[in-house]
Amino acid sequence: MQYRFEMAVDLSVPLSNDMPVYPGDPSPLFRRVKTLENDGVNITSMTLGSHTGTHLDAPLHFIEGGRSVDRIPVGSFAAEGTVVDVSRLEAGSGVTVEDLGGQLKSSCEGRVIIVYTGCSERWGDSSLNSNYTYLTDEAAEFLVGSRARGVGIDFLSVEKFGAAQPSVHRTLLGAGLFIIESLNSRVKEFIGRRFLLVAAPLRLANGDAAPCRALAVPITD
Repeated sequence: MQYRFEMAVDLSVPLSNDMPVYPGDPSPLFRRVKTLENDGVNITSMTLGSHTGTHLDAPLHFIEGGRSVDRIPVGSFAAEGTVVDVSRLEAGSGVTVEDLGGQLKSSCEGRVIIVYTGCSERWGDSSLNSNYTYLTDEAAEFLVGSRARGVGIDFLSVEKFGAAQPSVHRTLLGAGLFIIESLNSRVKEFIGRRFLLVAAPLRLANGDAAPCRALAVPITD
């Protein structure tokens, strides 16, 4: 297989002061503290939560004693990806095993499965921030059983908003999978295509999560 990195597609959302965040999470603040005009250099102060924008959840997020971001082997952050299209579902629906299994015809072992819900097409629409499409418990168990390396989704969380227990996170993270949340709508360009996903989070010591720059690189045989 071959990779042409000049054809890489950015699957990350831009970071800004007015960007969407999961309800209850800290809003980011980006402030220019030095400028070329006054100081001869531009420097920006950044205040943000570890789950801001496109980010990678480590097992430590919900698993006692789980791996932190900085302890996940870096080789895990580059893997073949597969996009599952469930955008036909109404926003607020749960993704089922049938929704996934019908499209995952071959082994998921070692791959990152990205669930394209279509909610990313409405990024910035606050009405979706608590009513997005999510994974059901059974779907999470299916992905673990399929031996996927990680799971991605194109909105704020894989978990149903307001769930009594974070069972989807615990199922995935407890099995050692990582989770990439808030991917952008360009994931739809890779439906039915082979690609290398590169999504390395910031090396945050003892981090439960960290922002990452997620790239999709087409695979050519």
